[in-house]
Amino acid sequence: MRKAKLVILFLVVFVFAAAISLSAQEFPLNYTDELGREITIEKEVERIITLAPGMTEVIYALGLEDKLVAVSSACDYPEEALTKDDVGRIDEPNIEKIVSLEPDLVIAESVTKIESLERLSELGIKNIGFKPVSINDTIDMIEDIAYLTSAAEAGVELTSRMDKEYQQLKELVNDKLENKERKRVFYEIWSDPLYTAGKGTFIDSLIHDAGGYNVAREAEGSWPTFSLESLIDADPEVYISSAHSTPNGLTLDELREREIFREISAFKNDRLYLVDQNLVNRPSPRIIEGYKQFIQAIFPELKEEIN
Repeated sequence: MRKAKLVILFLVVFVFAAAISLSAQEFPLNYTDELGREITIEKEVERIITLAPGMTEVIYALGLEDKLVAVSSACDYPEEALTKDDVGRIDEPNIEKIVSLEPDLVIAESVTKIESLERLSELGIKNIGFKPVSINDTIDMIEDIAYLTSAAEAGVELTSRMDKEYQQLKELVNDKLENKERKRVFYEIWSDPLYTAGKGTFIDSLIHDAGGYNVAREAEGSWPTFSLESLIDADPEVYISSAHSTPNGLTLDELREREIFREISAFKNDRLYLVDQNLVNRPSPRIIEGYKQFIQAIFPELKEEIN
């Protein structure tokens, strides 16, 4: 009996030790970010600054908000983020203030100028930059942030849930697309002049994943302007915009009243939609909700199935 107890005790200790070894993170961490810069993290990160709204949302979703000491002025979700110290604009943050806060890690997106990030590096502030252009990229980014901030377990739980829902939604879309052509879609970023999202952008990827064809893929550049003639010629069957596309906020009724667009199929058939810009433009855990909005615009009959 005594021998059996010793064996059981040994097994318990072994399993416990194995669990610790799996959860413990070994340092240093060596990482190359999506801007091609190498970074080494010597110890667990305790003080974080995020410069992009999506990165801030990731930190909260990972349960690391107590380590978040500051954000850029663009970070407005969740509401608690507004109580954090403000380090200025997302594209050109206040370097002096960032340095004074002594962060262990600054997390940025590609919209922040590389010169700002390089200056932080020169001043001894570790920073990483991400450039996600799809839902898959966003999931990978969240895993990387979780790894770098010693939140791997929370990261696996979050990304597994996101990926499962993403795959389920893609399956619904693929079933609808079987033996059918993709609907022509136009996404309005700004109304006057008319700006849209071209090939290789996050919006372009979302439109494709949702079962549509982005008519702006043929335009030159990532964020092209579109003339009325080009829009009529492309004749989108689905027209998507957001409240943020006009200075005073666009409404669906105002979009419908654009007489100048009356010859476009989407306007003839009332296939006009407004999406939440903060959901569809930010690489964050909420991107799945943004994806759902695009699916509903292209396949309104799927509304009940995806909600």
